[in-house]
Amino acid sequence: MTRKREESIISKSTKKDDAFSRSATAFYNERKRFLMANKQSGTRKPLTSSAKGIICLALLLALTVFASYLSIAGLNLDSEGVNVLLPWVPVSSANWPKSLPLTKGLGGGTYAEYAYSLPEDASETVLQDSANTIRARLSSMGEDDAVVSVKEGLIRMELRSMDASRLASVRNMAVMGGQFEFKDSNENVVLTEKDFERANVRVNRLSSTSTSYTVSMEFKANKEGAEKLKALEGNYLSITVDGTTVSSYATVSGDTVTASMGTNDTAYNNAYNFAFLMNYGAVDVTLNQRGVGSVKADTSIVTQVVLIVCAVLLLCALVYLLATGKLTGVSAFLAVWCALVMGLFFVATVVVPSVQCLNTGCLVAVLLGLLLAMFTSVNRTDAISKAIGEGSAPRQASRLGFKAAAKVVWLAHGAVAVVSLIMMIFAFSRSVGYTLFAMVLSSAIATVIMRAYQACFTAITNKPASFGKVK
Repeated sequence: MTRKREESIISKSTKKDDAFSRSATAFYNERKRFLMANKQSGTRKPLTSSAKGIICLALLLALTVFASYLSIAGLNLDSEGVNVLLPWVPVSSANWPKSLPLTKGLGGGTYAEYAYSLPEDASETVLQDSANTIRARLSSMGEDDAVVSVKEGLIRMELRSMDASRLASVRNMAVMGGQFEFKDSNENVVLTEKDFERANVRVNRLSSTSTSYTVSMEFKANKEGAEKLKALEGNYLSITVDGTTVSSYATVSGDTVTASMGTNDTAYNNAYNFAFLMNYGAVDVTLNQRGVGSVKADTSIVTQVVLIVCAVLLLCALVYLLATGKLTGVSAFLAVWCALVMGLFFVATVVVPSVQCLNTGCLVAVLLGLLLAMFTSVNRTDAISKAIGEGSAPRQASRLGFKAAAKVVWLAHGAVAVVSLIMMIFAFSRSVGYTLFAMVLSSAIATVIMRAYQACFTAITNKPASFGKVK
């Protein structure tokens, strides 16, 4: 075979291979286009960022409206659980005691007057000591603003407004005599409450899985009482409180008297009450109630002033935010509203059970927490508007604005939180500290809520004119 013949055969073979390769490629591409077309026609198109923003915005608004409704109207729940979830926003003066109970000076209250009779050979200090004991008992029950005074043959006790059952309980515990007598087998009084320094309640479960338990009381003697108990080691004593026997077989061991109280809730409540009386001392005068009545709020105008100032500041914040921030202002104001609702919820559910009632300082703390939320929102709105004015797109402007305001915002929250923690240390400012910390926490959560609302708005519309000032 000549060389030309070989080259001709190779050339024809190469052309056939190229033609086959082109045909195969064309077939593959056509099949790929066909499969992709069928695949796209059989699946949904992905959601746009605008659609996602609308869905998220609807959810956020629904949650905000629901929480706002609960805060104002409350909620009736199943009788097997919590009967009523009371509203925690005081929309009327009648709703103050139910949502945010106030001290006597702000919300008014009641008084009760007791005629007293002194024991024989009593010193002049017995009456004042009894009044101090009543005051100490009331303070330990959370009634720090209670007033106990002695005048014209009467002891007068003034308390804040509260429900009738608690009022009766507080009054009874405050004026009970609390005279303890420890008697031997011959009914001789060998010790009294003055021989003991404290009483403790012990609850012992029968096993780790059992719901049954036993209740006992331990009376720890002071130095004088311990000397008397040495001669009674191993004996049984009976214990009476104000003439009523509470234990017939209390045991003596060292400087401690132990009394078994029973195995049910009633036994526990009785033991707790007796320990309370022992630890706060006896009222050594006999008291008989002579009259009750109502006490008007001495400084009720303070409540009105605080609420009016709060409402005016809210209105000013709304106008300013909407005028300068537009949609950014809307997200900021919604965050301020959420901070108010959450703050009052924390106060009503966490602070009030701890401090019983709110004073003027607590209301000021609520206002300060709300002002902190306003400061955060205004600071962020201004920073975002500035970025918009410099030509940034809304999404970029929001990111830059949040970043620019972050340091100042969180430093302010941290400083106020530290102040609230310091105030919690001292008894006279503890309620204000709790309230202020609750409001700082709600403001911090509101900063996150503002970011969420802003993200929804920027996803829905990308027009700079909708978010702030432009060039």
